[in-house]
Amino acid sequence: MDHNRSRSTDTGYPTYFPEDYEQFKKATGSLVISHDLMHYSIEMPFVILLETCHETDRSCSISQFTQRSYHSSRLDEQMLDVSRIRPQHTHSCIEIMYVLSGSVTNHVENQVFTYDQGQCCIMNKNIRHCEEFSGDFQAVFLMLRDDFIADLLAESHEMDSDGTIEKNGNLILQLFSDSLNQSLKFDKVYLDCFPVISSDGISEKLSPLLNLIIQELISPAPGSLFFIKGAFSRLIWLMADETLFSISRIHSEAGSQDYLFAKLSHIMAVSHGRCTREELSAQLHYNGEYLNRIMKKYAGKTLLEYGQDIYLAEAKTLLSETDESVSSIIGKLGFSNRSHFYRLFEKRYGETPSDYRRRMKSQITAAERL
Repeated sequence: MDHNRSRSTDTGYPTYFPEDYEQFKKATGSLVISHDLMHYSIEMPFVILLETCHETDRSCSISQFTQRSYHSSRLDEQMLDVSRIRPQHTHSCIEIMYVLSGSVTNHVENQVFTYDQGQCCIMNKNIRHCEEFSGDFQAVFLMLRDDFIADLLAESHEMDSDGTIEKNGNLILQLFSDSLNQSLKFDKVYLDCFPVISSDGISEKLSPLLNLIIQELISPAPGSLFFIKGAFSRLIWLMADETLFSISRIHSEAGSQDYLFAKLSHIMAVSHGRCTREELSAQLHYNGEYLNRIMKKYAGKTLLEYGQDIYLAEAKTLLSETDESVSSIIGKLGFSNRSHFYRLFEKRYGETPSDYRRRMKSQITAAERL
């Protein structure tokens, strides 16, 4: 494709020739895309997109599922070239991206992030973003219109009245509720959901529900819509489960350094403090030394020191509140060298992990005798 065919507007975003727009429209079916490719809307209460990308053979396929239709399309090399220079876009709906395999590079406002298998991102309507059709990945995108969101919220409120679901602190339901609030309609907010268990463990929970929704859409039968809404509600409930995901609420209009520190601290917490400077740099697309300076500025500690605070504090909790072996705890925190962990723990607390556990157990026993 001749990239000179796209031309910039006064806004700084490229515009496209009609045939580019028509190719996108064909690939996205019931999505309605504005002619500058900067705004997507949906005609149905919800749309599911399954994107599969293979870098080796420069191919990408998109399968789309709605209440009324199912179709699949394959992006050829020309279309992939168009996709790589398309601008960031917004939606008229909530979008949930869940990575099934591989890694997805996503441009979110003025940042670039890599989302790995098991990770999830939930965008409100005003966040400008654009995923890259590059690398090897499979990801599912759930696009939910206001009327469908209202139905999901109504069900969650009904369950909450019975004490089954606590809506307080549920960041996903709060994002949904805010999206229907006219006074908040210009907010730029999204949620990053990082798994706190293995990606395979996440898949075991979420994949059956996704498969159920898709099966009911491909082969509808009486009651299909009830099954579909129920599966969506269960998906949202699982994504908000603190034992499965750690959720970070990001306001994109925050200062860039504030934003970076929020991302840094979140990633460090999820990784139990065991994320290296190189790994952070790869995820956040910033120089490792710059990230270290951000951490020093906001937390008064280097990345290494901040990470040590996290995993040593977790070690103390596990030693005092569980019966897990010291070896198991060391492995859970990501250490392969037992001696190294012992040296760090003893230097920080003045006693070995085993001595700390014995002392805490004896204190608990003494307290129980009183």
